[in-house]
Amino acid sequence: MKEFLLKMIPIKTTDRFPFRCRQCGACCRRVRESVPLESLDVFRLAKFFRDSGAKIWSIDDVLAEYAEPVLLHESGYLAFMLKTVGEDDACIFLKDNRCTIHDVNPRACRTYPISIGPDGKGGYEQFISMEQPHHNNGPQMSVKKWVQRRCSKQDFAFWDEEYDTVKEIAQLLERVPECDKPRALMLFIRYKYSDFDLDKSFIEQYKRNNNRLIAALRRLAGE
Repeated sequence: MKEFLLKMIPIKTTDRFPFRCRQCGACCRRVRESVPLESLDVFRLAKFFRDSGAKIWSIDDVLAEYAEPVLLHESGYLAFMLKTVGEDDACIFLKDNRCTIHDVNPRACRTYPISIGPDGKGGYEQFISMEQPHHNNGPQMSVKKWVQRRCSKQDFAFWDEEYDTVKEIAQLLERVPECDKPRALMLFIRYKYSDFDLDKSFIEQYKRNNNRLIAALRRLAGE
């Protein structure tokens, strides 16, 4: 994961970058603990699998089958990452060098080689991955158009809500007494990932869940 991040360099929205997908599957290999499944990602995946007739009926089913938790901070703040398989740690959804969930793939995959997120100043920042140099040889692409084609209003609304609450949640987790940490972790997973109705608006539920999580952690922290 650290090596991956070191190969990300800043890039401006107004910049252009060379890129050509070689359909080699290289960007989907050696990705253990490096492809995050954000809450919106697993929500979309659960709907996709359920509606396609797969034996997946909820977000919990997706997490159990295709994800693994990774601790991001000693406070207990964690994220789910896509599972990998084989000696080359390939994405669990890679088959014959093709993504089998391309229509609903995670944001990190959808915007590759560009990564985007809030900059903490009310805007967004972009980085470009240099981990696969042979991909950076092709037609010149506009960063702005690349992002616009791959990110919806729902994506931006999710990032804004996530960024506004992530620091407070991490701080609250740190203040929860050690004896209550298991309870706090259970609540974290429930409200961040599990407690969603697939037939209702994601953003409305996500905002509600964040509020409930913050309130519950405050109680556990004695505030």
